[in-house]
Amino acid sequence: MEPIVFSTDDAASRLNVILPGLGRDAAFGGMTSALELARHLAPNYDRLRFVSLYEDAARFSGDESLDPIIRAGQCFYAASGEPLPCNAGDVFLVTYWPGFAFWEATHRARLQRGLPPLPFYYFIQDYEPSFAPFGVKHALCLKTYAAGELTRAVINSGWLAEHLKLRGHNFAREYVLTPSLNPDIAAWLNRVGFRLPPKDDERTIILFYGRPGLARNCFELGLETLSRFFADLPPSGRRRFQALSAGLPHDDVPLAGGATLKSLGRLPIDDYIALLARAHVGLSLMISPHPSYPPLEMALFGMPTVTTDYGVKKMGRAHHLLLSAAWPDVDELLPLLRQAVARAQKLKPVACRAVMPSVLSRLGWAENFASLGIEPIRP
Repeated sequence: MEPIVFSTDDAASRLNVILPGLGRDAAFGGMTSALELARHLAPNYDRLRFVSLYEDAARFSGDESLDPIIRAGQCFYAASGEPLPCNAGDVFLVTYWPGFAFWEATHRARLQRGLPPLPFYYFIQDYEPSFAPFGVKHALCLKTYAAGELTRAVINSGWLAEHLKLRGHNFAREYVLTPSLNPDIAAWLNRVGFRLPPKDDERTIILFYGRPGLARNCFELGLETLSRFFADLPPSGRRRFQALSAGLPHDDVPLAGGATLKSLGRLPIDDYIALLARAHVGLSLMISPHPSYPPLEMALFGMPTVTTDYGVKKMGRAHHLLLSAAWPDVDELLPLLRQAVARAQKLKPVACRAVMPSVLSRLGWAENFASLGIEPIRP
């Protein structure tokens, strides 16, 4: 069954923003960036509609926690199984590979009715074909890059753009973005003048970006690295550390020598900022060509942070406090974690200035997208 039902009766222009979900559970860095792009593009269109791929409408009836731009637009929940009503004025912003199916079905319907093809915006935030092993899903992810002449690609980092080119993907229009800081983090840093207070707590806090179930974030490898680290400490030394996990909720995890990784789950942004301001060492792993936000945010907040390279992505070049392993191997990560802890011990009593990673923009999201000169798609 087609995911859309098409009519030519209504010619009003409408921007359709396809997202995995609309609620707070979906609001990681990629969701924030996508909503900022939608905010930038929306004034070019008569109407705005958000399409949630996986969430149920009943969860969000009257939900005041939704982003204001979502509340200002129409919402459609694809999980209902109903086809999406579309017309000749519908323009699509695809932010996650399954959303391509809506544009593709509308494209077919336009051609069948003798209408000219209409490009779509594709906000590419990672190399999604690698999220799946060889098989149908992998191939369908690749297919989303095959409409090159009709694709207005907004690519969310220079490293990712380089990776796409190396893989042979070309697009009619390509806009390469240097990501901006989360607006709440930027506001906090501006309030304190980018001056970070001393982190002179008695215990050294190791903050792990823990996302079990997401292979690219290497949860088990992070646990093994932490366990090996604590195994090498004498009992008196272990008591001087606290290991915390933030990202996705999971059970607390016993580590070697009686240490425990305490799970904080997904934190509200204010609590996350407060944790960044007091934690000492970061451990945030990511196997993909796109630089994830957490290790960059950890380094920005004065934390020596262990992370991973991938292909063209060389994280150690982005900030002096990033220690990056060429390969996701505990024997590479463990010495880096020890180095990070040693550096953090020296930094504890010292107030310092927050230093922006070179792969993050100093512009706010609105200025950042405006600087790209993204041309409107006219129905």
